[in-house]
Amino acid sequence: MVPSVLAIRSSSQRALVAACLIGAALAMARPVKAVNPPVPSDKIVKYLRQRFHIPDSVKVTVTDFRESIYPDFFQVNVTLDDGKDSKAQPFFVAKSGRYLVEGNIYNLEGDPYQEIEKLISLDDQPAQGPANAPVTLVEYSDLQCPMCANFHAMLENDIIPKYGNKLRVVFKEFPLTTIHDWSPTAAVADQCVYQIDPVLYIPFRSLVFKNQGSLDADHIRDQLLHLAAEAGVDNMKLATCLDAKASLPRVEANTREGQALGIASTPTSFVNGHVVVGGPSLADISKLIDEQLKESK
Repeated sequence: MVPSVLAIRSSSQRALVAACLIGAALAMARPVKAVNPPVPSDKIVKYLRQRFHIPDSVKVTVTDFRESIYPDFFQVNVTLDDGKDSKAQPFFVAKSGRYLVEGNIYNLEGDPYQEIEKLISLDDQPAQGPANAPVTLVEYSDLQCPMCANFHAMLENDIIPKYGNKLRVVFKEFPLTTIHDWSPTAAVADQCVYQIDPVLYIPFRSLVFKNQGSLDADHIRDQLLHLAAEAGVDNMKLATCLDAKASLPRVEANTREGQALGIASTPTSFVNGHVVVGGPSLADISKLIDEQLKESK
């Protein structure tokens, strides 16, 4: 697997990718446009090779100079490719051309919960509840995670019926690829279903969670198609989408966003920017939602 700048610099640089991903997510919070680079790309490449001791066997390219949310900085993507795999990391380049920033910039005068909310994209995402609901719960979940299945059942059976139009729940894919063998495929299928028919996203997702214990990596494609048919999904369309991995960019965008938020386990949720790690009790999640409803008045 291609090394990232993080891997090359070992544990002393472990904050790099997380910080850079935060910057990337922040930069995605508003439309961006390509710009003329204030410094030659090869100068950045040369500096990074020397600074992080990147071997010659790894190709380094610098692309996509864009406006960022920081007035004095552009965003740029740095891609490392060892011939087998590639990894892109965002950086910030001062418009003066003098500084390359590998971290994030925090506004100490800002509201940290609002800063978290800025990182989360709500456009064109599977959701239940009105967009103007006073409380938004965004859940990052792994379809192979038992605790996620329990939390999903709580959302569907208790939380969403209880709060009705006062609550919007947005669902994000965050497959834990290092410990779960079929969840990445299920995440692609999940987003395929959303693209085919958004109304069927929740029924399909619920079926996957309910049948979680009987699914296995060797037969996951056929099993997912069977569950999709049960939910009313057009199997031909889903098979085409699943085989082409047409929805993978959506899954990857969810994952990058979750990484930018510092997510390391599932389920992890954000209630109006307030983080909830793990499967909370009904009483605890209800208390947090109630508090946010009071603050919204």
